[in-house]
Amino acid sequence: MNRIARPVAAALAATMIAAAPATAESEPRIPTLNASGEGFVMVAPDIAIVTIGVTTRAETARAALDQNSTETTRVIAEIRAAGVADKDIATSGFAVSPVYEERPPRAGGDDGGMIAMPKIAGYQVDNAVRVTIRDLEASGALLDKVVTAGANQISGIAFDVADPQAAADEALQKAIADARRRAELMAAAAGVRIVRILDVSGGGGMPMFARAERAFDAGAAPPVPVMPGEARVQANANIVFEIAE
Repeated sequence: MNRIARPVAAALAATMIAAAPATAESEPRIPTLNASGEGFVMVAPDIAIVTIGVTTRAETARAALDQNSTETTRVIAEIRAAGVADKDIATSGFAVSPVYEERPPRAGGDDGGMIAMPKIAGYQVDNAVRVTIRDLEASGALLDKVVTAGANQISGIAFDVADPQAAADEALQKAIADARRRAELMAAAAGVRIVRILDVSGGGGMPMFARAERAFDAGAAPPVPVMPGEARVQANANIVFEIAE
């Protein structure tokens, strides 16, 4: 390149660089309308999840364990007899621990009234299983039977649905429809029309049922009432529309 061509090329490049922002700024902005929507469905549970446990105490760990194993085996047999499959029965906790006897401070003793070291009075064994009950109508009778069989700890009763995604999908569909309805309402009020959808986003939750903590003793006689109720599944959606006059 000769000496004359070089300044010409440089000037041309500078002109193109200076013109680039002007070209970008000259592009027309797409007018948009942003609408949000909500949707929900009410869901009744079809399964119950409960922790059933047996706690036993004896003077020795061996005796406490033997008694616990006998009663836990009897409880599991009742659970199976109620039609619960083995895949829905899982051990959730097992522990063997000492039980201490608190000693009162000795008056006038050499220890100056200090509390004496606790003495082991026996041992306690806890064994619990997590049970998924798929027949809610039979859940009350099942809880009553396992208490009679030896279960003395029933806690963490929770309810759920076997197919939670179906409810979440339905709630999301309603949320999108609600966003579309709101967009059409705003467009009509503003004197514009909807051209097309530019962006859609949304999400849905899962049903959250109430959870109850219960404890029963072996003398419980009346049937156990179980009230699952309903849960609200809610979803949200946001849609960006292109609009025109």
